Parts: sequence; structure tokens; C-alpha cells
Amino acid sequence: MALIVEQHVVADMYTVGDTAIQAGMPLAFDTDGTVIPGSVANTAKIIGIAGDSYLTSAGQTTAYSAQVTIGADDADTARTRWTSNRVSDMYDETLASGKMTVYNGGGKFWISDNLVGTPAGVDAGDLLEAGANGTFVEGTTAGEVIAIAVGAAQLYPSGVPGAGTGATDGSIAIGTSSDNNLWVPIILKV
Repeated sequence: MALIVEQHVVADMYTVGDTAIQAGMPLAFDTDGTVIPGSVANTAKIIGIAGDSYLTSAGQTTAYSAQVTIGADDADTARTRWTSNRVSDMYDETLASGKMTVYNGGGKFWISDNLVGTPAGVDAGDLLEAGANGTFVEGTTAGEVIAIAVGAAQLYPSGVPGAGTGATDGSIAIGTSSDNNLWVPIILKV
């Protein structure tokens, strides 16, 4: 999972194409009207950010928690997947409907740092645009601003009291800074 939703204005649904999409990526339409990762080339067409992940291969998942074994067959060729928010549909969140949740109209989100071109350089107030292959970059290309950073890349506090490292509120953090599982808080502008 690469997206934590704190607030959203509109959660819409659009048909997904055949390009892999990770939750939190900026999205645009292709010529058929299906959603694809937004990029510098199609920045004027950004319609929102992905609320789901779309897998194009069996092993393509995003680390969020522990791995589980699924689909073991007689030959014992089990596959592993990272746990996610939807266990049905083999962790492909668009499999049943062929549609993807697309957030637009505003809201506050946390996106994983792997979706930000240079996460170490992001500070509160930075304008973010669509980069290459569904990423965010600091507003340097004179493209369309699609988000504003609310803070720097940081550990996301889980809210569970404990001895988590890096969580300023005393809660256990999701991930650790050593595994580069940092999150960037943003306000959506599309």
C-alpha cells in the first residue's frame, strides 16, 4: 500500500487500463478513457490520485506489512504477497470490477516516499507536479500543480502506543527509517 487517506472530497471510479498502477500515483486518462499513471507528458490531463493498486503480474505488490502465502497448488509452487487492505481478489484491488478508485477535488493524504522523485528534498509548502511514471516531483517543470506537501518525508505514526522509533507522539510507527518506508503528507489540488 502506498496511500493513507486522512480526508477526501471525491472518490470516483474509472475503468483501469493495462498499465500497472500503485495506490497514491497521479492518474490521467488515455485516449480510450481508461486511467493510466500520470506523467510529465500528460500532466495537463491529471484527474486525481489512485486509491487502489492494479497489478499486471502475479508478484507485483507493495510492501505494507508481512508476507502471506497464497495459491499453493499440488506442485507446491506457492506464491507470496504482501498483506494489503483487500485480501479478496488475490490483492489486486481492481480485479472484481475492472474499475479503480480515483480521489479528486481535494483532501489530505500520505503517499509513500517511493512515489516522490526526491523525497529527502520535500518540505512543507512545496508544490508537487506529476513526474515520470506516476510519481510526484517538486514544482520545477512549470507543469500543473497537483498537490502541496504538508511536511517532509517522515515515519507515519500508527496511533498505537508503544516504543516506536521515530514517532514523535510516542506511537509505534509504520515502517522504519532504515527500510526507507517513509511517508509524505500532501494536500491534493486536483
